[in-house]
Parts: sequence; C-alpha cells; structure tokens
Amino acid sequence: MIARLKVESVVHGGEALARHEGRVVFVRGAAPGDVVEAELTGEGRFEHARALRVVERGELRVDAPCPIVDRCGGCPLQHVSYEAQLAAKEELTADALERIGGFARGSYELRPIVASPSKFGYRRRAAMHRGGFLQARSSVVTPVDECLLFEPLLQDLASLVRDALEVRLLAGSRSGAIDVRGMSRKRAERLLESRVIGGVIADGVVLGDPVVVDPPLANGARLRLRPDTFAQANRSMVPLLQEAVVQAVGGAARLLELFCGSGTLTLPLLGSRQVTAVESAGPSLALLRRSADEAGLAVKLIAGDAVDVARGFDEPVDAILLDPPRTGAAEVVRFLKAPRVVYVSCDAPTLARDGKLLAAAGYRLMSATPMDLFPQTAHFEIVATFVRDA
Repeated sequence: MIARLKVESVVHGGEALARHEGRVVFVRGAAPGDVVEAELTGEGRFEHARALRVVERGELRVDAPCPIVDRCGGCPLQHVSYEAQLAAKEELTADALERIGGFARGSYELRPIVASPSKFGYRRRAAMHRGGFLQARSSVVTPVDECLLFEPLLQDLASLVRDALEVRLLAGSRSGAIDVRGMSRKRAERLLESRVIGGVIADGVVLGDPVVVDPPLANGARLRLRPDTFAQANRSMVPLLQEAVVQAVGGAARLLELFCGSGTLTLPLLGSRQVTAVESAGPSLALLRRSADEAGLAVKLIAGDAVDVARGFDEPVDAILLDPPRTGAAEVVRFLKAPRVVYVSCDAPTLARDGKLLAAAGYRLMSATPMDLFPQTAHFEIVATFVRDA
C-alpha cells in the first residue's frame, strides 16, 4: 500500500515520525514538514518505511550533496538543514531524559546544543570493509569512492587501501596510520612508502610507527592515538568537549575517571588535580602514560574493568568522570559514591536509563549539554552533571 504521509519530527536513529490512520510510521529519508509517499504494510502498531517520493518539500529540507546518501545510510540527516539537525538533537536529549529517565523538563538545566565548527569533512577516523561501509545490522557493504565526512587526509588514506578486507583508518596532522586485516605482510610494508602513512598494524603486527600525536594542550600534554584504539572522530569538536568536561568537573581536586581510553578527557584535567584513570584496553593506557610522562604530569593509572574497579574503589574523591561506550554503564553507576558525577554519553537513551539509576541512589541531575560531534548523522554526545546532596 502506497500512503501519503505528513512528516512531524526527527526521532532517535535519524528516522522521521509520521502517522497513518492512527499508526506511527518511522520514515527514512524524510525531513520534518515534508509530505512524502511511502510503501506501508499496515501491520502492527507501528512500522518502518522509506520515503519513495517527496510530494511536498518542507521548509527544513535541503538537497543532500552526497550522491549515494540513500544507499549508504551513514548520514540519515543530510537532507535536513543543519539548524534543524541541532534543534532535533537538543529535543531528543530532553525527550530521552524525561521519557526514560524521569527527569522532568525544567527540573535541570538543558544547555543549548554545541554546534560543530565543521559540518562536512570532519572525520579523522573510519572503519571500512572492502572499500565501503558495512550497513548497520547487516553484512551488506556499500562501495564508497569518496565520503564527504572525511578529512582530506583520511580520504587519502582510504584511497590507498580500497581493496582491504577490513581496515581502520586514523588521520594525524600530516600523516596517519592504519590497522588492517587480511593483507599480506609484503603489501603492508609497501604502504609505508607512502608519505601519508606513518605506521601500519597488519593482523596485529606493528610496522613503522602507528602512533598519531596531536598538538600540545595548554598544560603541555599531547594526546596520542592509534588506529586500533578508540579516538573521537570529530577533531574540531574535541577542544569544545574537553572544555565542557573541565567546566562540569569544576573545582574537584580528587577525581576518578572510568573508561579513560588514551586520555582525550584525562589530559586536560591533569596538573592541579589528583587524578586516577581506569581503562581496560592496555594499548590505550600505555599511550596515556606516555603523554602524561612527556608533559611531566602526574596521574595514577589502573588497568582493569570499570565495574570491578568502581566496586572496590574506596579512596575519597570529589568527582567521578565516566565516558562509557554506547551501551552505557548500568553496572558501573550502582557503585558510584562521589558527591559529583560527570557522565559523557554518546547515546541519550542509555544516559537516561543510567541517570535513573543515579537518581535512585540519591543523585540529582543538574545539567545536560548536548554536543554535535557527528553532523549529518543521528549521533551526538551529551555531558551530564549529577550531584548528591550531603
């Protein structure tokens, strides 16, 4: 059945909300205000559909510049104006916190979303499969000759390994590094002849120097990254994220950080604070140690699982900072005891779920700052601050 739908708003995941004969329809490829045609089954309380044709353009629709945006699926909001993307992500933050977490609007400070300085060409890292992107929840690969989200250097790196079975790419300032699977040792060694590749990790074997070093922060610390460790994708947003975290931590002199990675959020906090940082990935922790030692900054590092460390940690701290993966930290937050918790989340629903657990333990949500680290996509970060009254 082909139905005509009036699109209302953007929802989690980058789809748009519409209704048909009392049923909710989540539409891919539609912008708020659009009138579109979509094929519906009419089964169930709701369904997912793709816009087959835009009958009437809404005011928030723009022309997507990517020629494969419909096939790739990585940028489900590219046809929505950037101002509308920001408004949607800010609203999705409030919606998740209220609907899932139970935090009523007005009971905390929802700060304006922080826009990305770069709307396109902002990604410094990417994972590719056979020269394309693996579709979500699928084994289908969409070939990609050029990604409009890539920094120029990242695009150069991608062009050198189009035939790789699986590769992770990381761009530095003038050169980058790659982590590749299924490539012969001889071919991997030849990649080092390129001026834009400083190091290769080939099936776990390190060739050259795969460590990318960023410019120094105000305290002299230089963030180190590898293609086989986590790194924030949007280079232009990292200073703004770091600033938001420093402000959220406030005057806390003793800090426990969980899921610290290689130190994106740790390093700017070093100097005047007593910081204990926890991470389960050994290579990331080693990079953080090198960065702190180079700058002469003290930090106590613990290699271990965040849940285990949080359960047994009995040293007094003024604040706890955590930046968990998209799945959240439900098992961790049960053991948090500090007066202040700063939770950096890349998924609003899991933040709301974990925030509800914190509220049950006596914490109040004080503020939430959405930050658009992923323009054109459905993803964004949130820096949330919780406090527990004495």
